[in-house]
Amino acid sequence: MEQALSTGNSVYDPDMGAGNGNRNYNGHLTTNLAGFFSQPTIFGKHNTFSTPEEAYSDTANVAGKTVPLDLKGIIDWTDLALEELEKVYEECLEANWDGYGAIPISRETYSKARKLLRMIPPSLPRPDISAEPDGEITFEWYKEKYSVFVISVGSDNLITYAGLFGESNKIHGTEYFADELPEIICHCIRRLFP
Repeated sequence: MEQALSTGNSVYDPDMGAGNGNRNYNGHLTTNLAGFFSQPTIFGKHNTFSTPEEAYSDTANVAGKTVPLDLKGIIDWTDLALEELEKVYEECLEANWDGYGAIPISRETYSKARKLLRMIPPSLPRPDISAEPDGEITFEWYKEKYSVFVISVGSDNLITYAGLFGESNKIHGTEYFADELPEIICHCIRRLFP
């Protein structure tokens, strides 16, 4: 991920994730590592777990009116996220999986990402999962323009994170994780979704 941070060839576009979570940019699915750069991921493919829109809804029809539902903390999304992670891993096993020389995702990186995903409390929103060209796996929480938080994990026990909490309020850093999710990660996700 450090290489991607220093050699990113695109400028972050805060509108990239607006609308239905679609992050398609110039025909390529991209990741927004904390809104500081964008890199193409799986060329021509969406690498997220596909679920029919009607299966999950945050609204209900009550007496002929659409009303919002507060589902925070009710649905345990862990199994769906683990399936999404496995799909991303399988799509990125080969070198050059993005057509631009991407490093394949190693089994060790997949294992670390799986461990990290299980540490995220299900009361927090489910992240979007994608792969980085440097062989790391990224979890992203996108709320709206200028509100995004991304963590990236490789084969070591380090989490690189970055976030954008308003036009000029940025955070980034690296944390070690072993048996629990670092508090800064939970704190940043809760900043987006209080």
